[in-house]
Amino acid sequence: MRVATLLAIRQIFVAAARGSTAIVEARGVDVDLGHGRSDGRGVHRLTTAIVALTLLALPVRAAVVEEVPATPPRRSLGPHLFLPRDGVPDPFTASFIASSSGIATGSATGPTFDLQGKPVNVEDYKILTYSQLFAGQWGIADFWALRLRMLGSLYSGTNTPGLVGVGVNGLVRGSVGTTLGFQLSDRLRLGVVVDVTWGPSVAVSILDTIRQSVSSGSVQALVDNSYTTTVTPTLSLAWTLARGWGAVFNATYANGVVEVNQGTGDADMVLVQAAVDLDLRELGSIPLGIGVDYSAGYSVGRTRFRRYVAGLGLFYTGRPGLTAGLDLAYRRAPLGTNEIFVSSFSGTFTLRYTFD
Repeated sequence: MRVATLLAIRQIFVAAARGSTAIVEARGVDVDLGHGRSDGRGVHRLTTAIVALTLLALPVRAAVVEEVPATPPRRSLGPHLFLPRDGVPDPFTASFIASSSGIATGSATGPTFDLQGKPVNVEDYKILTYSQLFAGQWGIADFWALRLRMLGSLYSGTNTPGLVGVGVNGLVRGSVGTTLGFQLSDRLRLGVVVDVTWGPSVAVSILDTIRQSVSSGSVQALVDNSYTTTVTPTLSLAWTLARGWGAVFNATYANGVVEVNQGTGDADMVLVQAAVDLDLRELGSIPLGIGVDYSAGYSVGRTRFRRYVAGLGLFYTGRPGLTAGLDLAYRRAPLGTNEIFVSSFSGTFTLRYTFD
């Protein structure tokens, strides 16, 4: 539209200049340049040439600007840019760095045991957790990305039953992963996300130490060390529902192997997850992103347990590439190898910068 307008203006100016030249010629008007006399034809031809060259240059520059296409971000499908969230795997391969700090408080009703390991009473366990995550991903190509993560977590009982039964526990986890994603259509993308996580855990449990000492007939160490390796392949589908709205569906299989006290145990879990996000900035001018998700995990191994997580995220979306916000979650899951199911509420502050 802008190019056509400029062309029309140029033609008007050129026609006007030609008309002015014709009038000068008809009236025989002379122009004194200070060095002699000359007719108006040369002056108006020069004026016409300058105006024409100036107008010719303008649409060329405008055409060059309009021909450069904008590259859509890798996290976009159709009219929607998906919100990144730590607890929701997705099939996108954008490069990013991220940091997340979280705190959670939980409670559980569980049995207390005597020295022979027999349950004698039911108590209310109170637990507090702090975790820190650093993550980075390198999008090698539109269909492939590599990922690194480092997680540290500390949790402890905060009342007497919690301190005795749960103790103080710390863990460190390193993780490498990869994502292979393929766009099925303008609004659909399918991907395979694989992560391998490993690292040590340290637990200080008074009750476990007493029970082990009694059963073995000798004093056992107060500190237990274990090492965990987990492989989690995920099939992920992202779908743009409409402008501002997106959904992600995940199916995950997790296999974990725990080495403790020179013994080995394993646990397998199948997990399904659905998440929806809304970016109000795409619908108007409010730079706010909202995400909700729900997941359910079921054990398929010898150890039977279930895990449920419901989450709500609020994020600032006013600056391209920057995601800053708060993830809130309710979780019900078993606590380690204890026969205690903890209901917890957590808040995680996330800061992430995406490079493409």
